[in-house]
Amino acid sequence: MKKEQKPLTIGELSKKTETPYYKVQYLDRLGKLPKVKESTGKGDPSIFAPEAIQIVLDHINRHK
Repeated sequence: MKKEQKPLTIGELSKKTETPYYKVQYLDRLGKLPKVKESTGKGDPSIFAPEAIQIVLDHINRHK
């Protein structure tokens, strides 16, 4: 049986890339991160596409 994966939220994206939360939030607000599901309001997180991991890593490595 396939293991259930957690949805890729800003917090999960931050943990997986070992990047500060505010930097992931910055990229999200710029519209640079692809989303699977947009938030519909408070308490409903946006779900990001798996490609967002590489986008965050590229951004961090570019600014070291």
